[in-house]
Amino acid sequence: MFEVLRFVLRRAALSVADRAVTSPLFSWTWSGGSKQGFTARLTDFRATDSQTVIEMMNGQYLLAGRVIDTEGVSPFAVETDAQDWLTDLHSFGWLRHFRDLRDPGQRRFARTLVLDWIGRYGDFERDAWDVFVTARRVLNWLKLYALLTEDAGVDQVRAISGSLAIQIQSLKLRAPLAREPNSALMAAIALVGASLCANQDDEKELFERVSQLERELNAQLDADGQHRSRNPHSQIQLLSELIPVNQLLNLRHGDKGSAIARKVEAMHRAMDRLILGTSEPGYFNGSGQIPVELVISIAAQSGMRSTGSGLSGGYGILTSGDSKLVADSGLVPPIEYSSSAHAGGLSFEFACGGDLIAGNCGPAPAQLPESQILFRHSSAHSAPTIDDVSSARIGGQGILSDRLRPAGSPPQIVYLAEENTIDLRCHAYRARYGLDIVRRLTLMSAGQTLVGQDSFVAASKRAGREGDFSIRFHLAPGVALERSDAEDLIVMRFRSGRNWAFIWEGAHAEIEESVRHSAHFGLLRTRQIVLSGVARAGHEIAWVFTRQ
Repeated sequence: MFEVLRFVLRRAALSVADRAVTSPLFSWTWSGGSKQGFTARLTDFRATDSQTVIEMMNGQYLLAGRVIDTEGVSPFAVETDAQDWLTDLHSFGWLRHFRDLRDPGQRRFARTLVLDWIGRYGDFERDAWDVFVTARRVLNWLKLYALLTEDAGVDQVRAISGSLAIQIQSLKLRAPLAREPNSALMAAIALVGASLCANQDDEKELFERVSQLERELNAQLDADGQHRSRNPHSQIQLLSELIPVNQLLNLRHGDKGSAIARKVEAMHRAMDRLILGTSEPGYFNGSGQIPVELVISIAAQSGMRSTGSGLSGGYGILTSGDSKLVADSGLVPPIEYSSSAHAGGLSFEFACGGDLIAGNCGPAPAQLPESQILFRHSSAHSAPTIDDVSSARIGGQGILSDRLRPAGSPPQIVYLAEENTIDLRCHAYRARYGLDIVRRLTLMSAGQTLVGQDSFVAASKRAGREGDFSIRFHLAPGVALERSDAEDLIVMRFRSGRNWAFIWEGAHAEIEESVRHSAHFGLLRTRQIVLSGVARAGHEIAWVFTRQ
């Protein structure tokens, strides 16, 4: 209760303070450094796509999984309620697609878009100048600074560098007031990048900004190098901006960047642990589909790799042969990090090579804001529940409306190396039902067999209410199912030509409809296997996925 009260009071105080420094009475002071100049030093390792530029010049902007046709007008003049699309637009991550072009007209088009943004949003506007968005925009402009200023007029160069300087000044003032931790971290990354690209070297200021970045990384990463949101998407997004800054810092000031470099390597290892054979991270805690080329590009920036099976930040990882499983204990992040967290207690994603065998539904598409809580519920995960009650509390009133909060004491997770097994225990149902749910997962036979056991264990002397359990296994899109009437067997046929069988005992099984989130196609129709029965102390359900 104290943690919630502290969070609410702190967030309210930060909001009031930020409103004050962004008011017209104060924000005019941001222009104090507008004469600062910059040199293009930051690089961008992310893949580019020239076809994307052609589509943009034709008025079609594919951002955040949604295409909007501007019909010839500036994208910054479009009125839309697609908030994710607008966030991507104002962050300018798409600017990289102009990087390798040689056509002068296409390169000028990039500068035109930047100048158009300055003309429309050069003065403070709350959504476009969100701290996280502004930090990403500063970094993306700095990476393409040479392209934006080549053959530009003096006034155009002055407008671009002046806008950059004002945005950087705003980050200096607003970063300490950021309500979301990852916004403060992204701002710290951008401020170090800006110092490294400034024409006038200021060793003292650079040292202060590097120290602040180090403090943010220490605060926001756990001992395994994982962001405390436990969201693989956040990990990847932060790494994609941190890596170029870290590389430049080590190139120019290696003595100052050693501690940050170690943090970056730890983040690489933590990310690699959550990447399946599909080259995508598991759909956990708000993470959905992430472009494979981005994941591969980030991995290529480091020689660090995870070391097989084990534990990392509340996740359990099993590897064998070309198979990999990632299981979520259901550890709820601290409340300030839980805005996108999912109630995924005891859930897992399992892939063999490039085939996803079973996984989670992922986050709700931006087009379905009313369904966000539904997709965060435990039933949207390959996990057991009782009466479809979620393993964590989702939402609340006011400031708490998007927060995930724990139900019961923290979960337990243990890795047994000699058996290549993960044991997980969920306490979320103890108060209502007097039961804990224990899940054991074992990957064996060179990754060709996954053995699972779910059991209900009496956790209280006082019996709770009786409930019905559901154990869901959300299958990958495109999997064809065949069920045998004569035995408890379901055959899964994959597009790759591989066949897997699902076998169970101790429960009744049904095949039901499900969905899986795709950043490119929205929701994809899938199927799920649902095991059900009465949740009683001592009852065990065994199930197996095995390759045929």
